[in-house]
Amino acid sequence: MDFSEAERNGFINAFILFWVQYPHATNLRTEEELRTAAQKLLRGCKEHFRAGVTRLSRINAVVPPEQSDVFVQRAVALVSTSGHDEFTERARLIVRDYPKTLHWLAWWLRPAHASMLFESQRIMDIDIWESIPETTNAEEAMHWKLYAAAGRGHGFFEGSNALYKIAVYYQRLYEEETSKFNCFNQLTSLLML
Repeated sequence: MDFSEAERNGFINAFILFWVQYPHATNLRTEEELRTAAQKLLRGCKEHFRAGVTRLSRINAVVPPEQSDVFVQRAVALVSTSGHDEFTERARLIVRDYPKTLHWLAWWLRPAHASMLFESQRIMDIDIWESIPETTNAEEAMHWKLYAAAGRGHGFFEGSNALYKIAVYYQRLYEEETSKFNCFNQLTSLLML
């Protein structure tokens, strides 16, 4: 996911709305529990962070040109730092050595952003974290799927119709999976008798 507050909040709100509108026997969670669950499903794109580090390293008033490579190495190393104390110390040293990065780094260290990117700040289950690509995020992949399915450059009504067809397709997939799940539950119930 990109680190847009609107995109992040949109995902969380859609997740909550989905589970509230389509109650399942397995969902007994409150809205706050759903919000927490949604936050644990967000992983940021390391490539977006690396690109920001590179852009910042090229601003001579922030990072001296002769220290650009060192700054990039130190900033990018924050992503894979596993210990919380070590992470905090590395971040503190970056700000000490490059004081004009304070506000930039503070933005990345906000819990909502940090938990999506830095291993030491991760709230996502480790198995899920490791199963998601670190440089290609699901949102961009889905955008590609939408563009590939719907095409581009449509007029409003033609584009709306294409998006509707995609929504119908995914609704059908959802219903098929739900049907499989229900059949599995019924079979399991019969076997338990």
